[in-house]
Amino acid sequence: MTRRFLGPALTALLLSASALTATPRHAAAQAVITGNQNMNATVETVDMQTRTILLRDQKGGLLTLTIPKDAKNLPHLEAGDHISMRFFQTMAADIAAPGSPLPESTVSSAKGHAKRHPHGTLVSFQRQRVKVVAVDAAAHKVTVIDHADITRTVTVRQKALWPLLSTLKIGDDVDVTTMDAVSFSVLNRTVSGDVSVTENTGDQAKPAGN
Repeated sequence: MTRRFLGPALTALLLSASALTATPRHAAAQAVITGNQNMNATVETVDMQTRTILLRDQKGGLLTLTIPKDAKNLPHLEAGDHISMRFFQTMAADIAAPGSPLPESTVSSAKGHAKRHPHGTLVSFQRQRVKVVAVDAAAHKVTVIDHADITRTVTVRQKALWPLLSTLKIGDDVDVTTMDAVSFSVLNRTVSGDVSVTENTGDQAKPAGN
C-alpha cells in the first residue's frame, strides 16, 4: 500500500461525500472525513533521493510513504526505528465562481517531542480544479477534465450520492481539496533536557518537476 501526500487519486476525490454537495452554487462544501487510522510500524528503509519511507506494520504488511519535497523540519528517521502513527484525511469540493483564481496546494510540517520522544506532523492540502464535461445521473457517472487535459469518467457507486449528481452541470469548474495529515512519534528514542518545537507552515507546494 502506498500513501502519496499531494497526489491523491482524482476518482477518490470525486467519490467523497462532499465532492457532490447539494449546497447553493458557489457555496463552499464542508469537508468529510475519509480516513482515520492509528498504527505502529517499523521503518524498513529510508530513500532520501525518492523521499520515500518503507514501513512494516505489526501484521507484516508494507506501507510506502512519499514525503513532499517542500516538507521540512521533520524528525530524522532511520531503518529500525519503531514509530506510532496516525493518518487522517478529509476531502471537500465546491463549484468555483467564474473568474476566480486557481486554488493553490500547500504543505505544513513541524517537529518536536511527545513525552520526550521525537515527534513530527505533516499536513498537505492538495487543491485542483477540474471541469465537468459530462454528467449521466441515470448511470451514476460524471466525466471531468483536469489542468493536464486528462479526461476521466468516474462511476459513483455509493447510492447516497446518486441524487447529488443532478447538482452538477456541464461546464462547471469544481475546486477539489484533499487534506492528508500524518503525525508520528519515534518510540525507540528519547531526549533529555529542554525540548522545543519548530514548524514550517503553509508553504505553497511546487508543481512536480520543479
